[in-house]
Amino acid sequence: MPAGPAAPPAHRRRGLNRAWTVAFLIGLATVTATGFGWRAAQIGSTAAYDDRQSIGETVRVEQATVERSVALETIARAYARYRADYARAASLRGAQAGAVRRAALRRAAGAGVFDTFAISTDLLHPRRAPRPLDLAERERTLVAQQSTALDAPAALDPDRWAHAADAIRVRTNGLTRCAFVALLAVPLYTLAQLAARRSWAVALAVAGLVVYLTGLVAGLATYFWA
Repeated sequence: MPAGPAAPPAHRRRGLNRAWTVAFLIGLATVTATGFGWRAAQIGSTAAYDDRQSIGETVRVEQATVERSVALETIARAYARYRADYARAASLRGAQAGAVRRAALRRAAGAGVFDTFAISTDLLHPRRAPRPLDLAERERTLVAQQSTALDAPAALDPDRWAHAADAIRVRTNGLTRCAFVALLAVPLYTLAQLAARRSWAVALAVAGLVVYLTGLVAGLATYFWA
């Protein structure tokens, strides 16, 4: 039985060239999407670290605030007792009154109500009237004392870490979207390979290339290197 007519060599070459070209484009889109996914996973680990830093610094800042509030409450109670002792001393005379005032002042200074260095003279000879207390000034002093510590809350910035983590998540989401766009070119390339007419194959391949380049350029220019 005679063999059927063989396909023209030129037509066979064109079909082979189309198959290789489409295969290359599909591989390129797949590699690009994989690269974007790898980059998203890489920087995503940095976002997790930034989140932990933000949480840790937030806890330390809140802890310092609580410690300051407790100290101010203790100072306020100690000052109330100090004034009560002075009121009691007002009903006494001579050495008795002076002893009550000295004890009241030393107790208040020990509780942090007054600066011991600033009232060193009064510790021996306290005033007849109680010293005033400025809680706002004491709070500023406590803040200054906390800021001189090695892990001073003033040097902490949890919001900075939180903003950095949010920015990284925007990048990872963007890279994921760009990888998806790049992969959208694959079905177009596949349809181009299966198209019977050359004009349809070229149109589908060009459409796939445009989609691929859109994802590639957006990913590289906006999210990959930022």
